[in-house]
Amino acid sequence: MKFVYLLKKELKELLTLTTILTLVVSVVALIALGGVMGNVMEETTENADKITLCNKDSGSYSKAVIEALVTAGYEVNEIEISSDDYVEELNSKDISDVVIIPETFSSQIEDVLAGKTVEKDGEKVIAPVDVEYVTRMNSLSITGNADVGSTVALSAIEGAVKSVVYASKNMSVEEIKLIESPVNLVETTVVNNKQAKESSTLLSAYVMMTSMFVPIVVYILIIYSSQMIMNAVATEKIDKTLETLLSAPVSRLSVLSAKMIAATIVSAVYAVGFMVGYSYMMDGMTGSIAGAVDSSVISELGLKMSVGGYILLGAQMFLSLLITLAISLILGALAKDAKSSQSLLMPIMFMAMVPYMLSMFVDFKTLGALKWVMYAIPYTHTFMAQSNIILGDMTTYFGGLVYQIVMLAIFMTLAVRLFMSDKIFTISLDFGQKKNKYAAKKNKKA
Repeated sequence: MKFVYLLKKELKELLTLTTILTLVVSVVALIALGGVMGNVMEETTENADKITLCNKDSGSYSKAVIEALVTAGYEVNEIEISSDDYVEELNSKDISDVVIIPETFSSQIEDVLAGKTVEKDGEKVIAPVDVEYVTRMNSLSITGNADVGSTVALSAIEGAVKSVVYASKNMSVEEIKLIESPVNLVETTVVNNKQAKESSTLLSAYVMMTSMFVPIVVYILIIYSSQMIMNAVATEKIDKTLETLLSAPVSRLSVLSAKMIAATIVSAVYAVGFMVGYSYMMDGMTGSIAGAVDSSVISELGLKMSVGGYILLGAQMFLSLLITLAISLILGALAKDAKSSQSLLMPIMFMAMVPYMLSMFVDFKTLGALKWVMYAIPYTHTFMAQSNIILGDMTTYFGGLVYQIVMLAIFMTLAVRLFMSDKIFTISLDFGQKKNKYAAKKNKKA
């Protein structure tokens, strides 16, 4: 029986209102994240059977291929592309990708029917038919870079070409084997008003791998710095060390500044260490991908962060760090014991976890009205910073920077006012403890 009483006592201390609230909020946040990502994936799947196509060929075979695509269930939207300036063409048509059937398409089909062969990897194969695929890279997120367009275009056009060829000629088994890959997909990728003939799939893989470590570093930096400063303030308050320190002949502003600067220095050292470590790790992970992509193309498209880009990224990381420290000072002062100080981390963890998870999988700009909710979280702009810098969306970047400065001013003002007043010694978040104390007093009187 003694064990049962001890177990009940421990459960009562651990399963507090704060603990339960933390669990509920975390579960709700994860369910909401799952719903958002589910909607994004559903939208991506729905668009997989839609092909925007420009037919520059006047022959009958291109029309037959388009009819075969429609018969196969694809929704074909035909448009006109009049120049090779694909940046301007995509902008003017307000589209993100297009399949281009060249003028020589029908003549190349005739070469296939005639059995014209070329040498590939030491073997003779039927000369493939050229089809061009142009796509714009709009995001660094996983779903934003999940380039199903080129895969769908290639498989769809190949299937259509095969059906046309098979219908036009009774082919032998040997000829059928030669035409297993009848389409040569020539890819052009558009990034930030620049274009290059490079596989969008390879570029997407390279960008995703190289941009993965920044959100991880930002998330770790936020969580670590908040725990550090909050535990320091809460411990000093509980042990009465803070009361002694603030009663000493030194300005409270100096005490606050010393805590902020010390936490900033330590967090910055950790951030630099993590960035160096993760950069080496990513170099090892992306070595094979980087070897497959021409480095000059990466530089030409601006997919590599410059020194100025890292400075801009560092500015938002630093602002996020200062905002975290200011909020942590306030929350640490609200703690009444060590357990409650850990529970009070929940708001910061929630604000960091949601944009961190979403930044890995979706593009915030595609979330509709929900994006404004995300923009209200100061950390969101830091998680978006690398994407904004690389893709040239400086309006969103500087808008987020200004918003972070405003939020920092607000939280720092609250922290300074709290430390400059005597409320720092008495303020706490009891979560129902006052009601329990009142009930205890009432029972004592009775």
